[in-house]
Amino acid sequence: MRYALVYSALVAGASAHGLITSIEGANGVSMPGLSVADGTPRDCSSNRCGSQADTSIIRNRDMKASPLGRTQGNGPVDPATMIKAFMGGGANSVPTNTAAKGVGQEDDLSGLKGAAQRREEHRRQIDQLFGGLLGGAGGAKDANGAGGAAGGRGGLGGLLGGVGGGAGGIGGLLGGGGGTKNNFAKETMVADTAGQGATKGLPTSSDNGEVSMVFRQINQDGAGPLTAAIDGTSGGSDASAFKNAKVTQDVPGLGIQGLSLATNTEFPVKVQMPQGMTCEGKVGGADNVCIVRVRNGAAAGPFGGSAAFTQSPAARKRAIAYRLRKRFEISRPSEAEEIAAADAAEQEEDEDE
Repeated sequence: MRYALVYSALVAGASAHGLITSIEGANGVSMPGLSVADGTPRDCSSNRCGSQADTSIIRNRDMKASPLGRTQGNGPVDPATMIKAFMGGGANSVPTNTAAKGVGQEDDLSGLKGAAQRREEHRRQIDQLFGGLLGGAGGAKDANGAGGAAGGRGGLGGLLGGVGGGAGGIGGLLGGGGGTKNNFAKETMVADTAGQGATKGLPTSSDNGEVSMVFRQINQDGAGPLTAAIDGTSGGSDASAFKNAKVTQDVPGLGIQGLSLATNTEFPVKVQMPQGMTCEGKVGGADNVCIVRVRNGAAAGPFGGSAAFTQSPAARKRAIAYRLRKRFEISRPSEAEEIAAADAAEQEEDEDE
């Protein structure tokens, strides 16, 4: 009964969002999500304070015109603009939300003045976020690394984000599952990483074709579970180019509605590329680009985000080898066909005799 009451209260009061804030390449390169806008407050969770301005709203009916959705702050998401800025051109043309103001608590990250310091702190937090979960479900942590005890999948774990839980049931509703609470004054990552791609390149998948991202749940209906799709050819411009992809590490949430009580919490998300897919897109001055898109099932959304990446050399080689194997299997006669052909040849030979 209490479970139903909490769920009803969430549905009635849901008004927040979630987005991909960064993609973390296996090559060590971090890049902002494609909807991220500098100046967006990260220390509050209401629409009024501006914290939802760079969350993508990704509805089926809008995807033909805008495959990556649109944001409240800047309209349709344009991957070319963001990728161009990251690769070293057009940094001044990226959208911002500088007029928005946060009203909540700031942590130590806001006091770091230089871009290098902020990115070093970002890397430290990312290592903690992904590294702490590789051995199993961990408890949610605050920005200083403190966290609760691990909980079971779908059980009572995850109470208010303090105890590790699973992706479903009460644990999902209450935001368990290894997130990190992270408040800071405003987003700066777009400017901080502008031009880095010119020397470092795009973030890469792992050698097995998995991509790692950070999903920031702002509040309530910004939770998981998520669905994913990857575009390997059009650079995010053609909705039909996206192919369904498997989410291998998800954001906790209740059922399929994208609801939980976690706020301003960052979760690691991993998505597996479809077998045989290679990154062939050209966009924003970059070649061999794939675009990954994730979204939840929130009735008010769906909400989510997107990111750009390329394959590691080993992942690309593996994908090409898979395609060659499949092509050979299709062109090679089946065992039954081979037997039938052999029987026919034998019969023809007998008739000639």
